[in-house]
Amino acid sequence: MTDTTKSTATQSERPIGITILGISFIVVAILMSIAAAMIGTFMAMLGSYSSMMNNMISAMGGSFVVFIGILAGIEFTIAYALFSGKSWGRITVIVLSIVDFLIHCATLVIGNLFAIPHIVLDVIVFFYMWKPSVVSYFDREKSKLV
Repeated sequence: MTDTTKSTATQSERPIGITILGISFIVVAILMSIAAAMIGTFMAMLGSYSSMMNNMISAMGGSFVVFIGILAGIEFTIAYALFSGKSWGRITVIVLSIVDFLIHCATLVIGNLFAIPHIVLDVIVFFYMWKPSVVSYFDREKSKLV
């Protein structure tokens, strides 16, 4: 095996951390889909008990279900991008980890000590996405075009 085939073989292999991140995005998306179904069912049952509040409860429940469904779709899309090596998936994960980091730092300032593990995880994900093996995995699609 020559050096060029070795580098091509190592570039095409998905890093284990990307697989773990992709699976976690899929798990969260499935949980969000289940939550949307449960909220929709609960709101439909709750609306049938009160004739005065029926329309408001149905509208509120429907908007929650649509919002959570959109978020679940975004999670599935990010997981697809991670598994297929799309460079925008890496950028999206980096941006989301920065936003999540800032939000958890703000909640830590007001006294939420449960934000500390989230901050640590966001920092780990942020720096992991800049590892050379991860960058080369996401850049392999660009090298195929050249």
